[in-house]
Amino acid sequence: MHPRARVAGYVTAAVLVAVGTFWATGGLGPADAPVRTGPGREIDQHLFRTRLAGAHVTTIKKFGKSTRMLVINAWVTNPTRETQGTYGINNDVFAHGMFLHWRTEDGPRPEQIDAQAIAGDTLFRSLQPRLPTYVAVQYQLAAGTRVPDHVTVALADYEHTESGVLDPRGYWEWKARRDETAYETNPLTHKSGRVTHIIPVLVADVTLPVKR
Repeated sequence: MHPRARVAGYVTAAVLVAVGTFWATGGLGPADAPVRTGPGREIDQHLFRTRLAGAHVTTIKKFGKSTRMLVINAWVTNPTRETQGTYGINNDVFAHGMFLHWRTEDGPRPEQIDAQAIAGDTLFRSLQPRLPTYVAVQYQLAAGTRVPDHVTVALADYEHTESGVLDPRGYWEWKARRDETAYETNPLTHKSGRVTHIIPVLVADVTLPVKR
């Protein structure tokens, strides 16, 4: 993790969830309003060039149990010279720069659980340099969740720092609108500490029709 995302005591994916929830529940100020658009337009996130194609609801079976999923479909190009990820614990993977707006009246917020690149029958979690790749970002739906006919997804902006402490090639991070510090407890280790959240700049709000 880069310096502005360090945690006194712990670093977990819960930080990412908290930031995503902040943006999706109205933490954005009017001066920072992103471009509003529909499906098909390429959005330059600098680390990714993203064209959101649509969304659909599906049911999958895992370990004999049926689970409803909301899937956001995207074509993603990695313009850098290095392989990037679609999903993981760091901010610089594709899925963590995507925030789902959600209304409380539609039930429990969908939980982002994976983002898989798809090529034929092959599933993987990497984006090769300059190769447009189809990515399916998966959100698990709770029993009481109602998915509306349209959903809106916010996309974060990224910036590159030329020199990193551990990697002389530098690193990518969210372009920060501001930082916020809070005292939080890790739900896994139950340890508490001060956590600095990066609140990212958003480049676009994309509204997508949802197929059933």
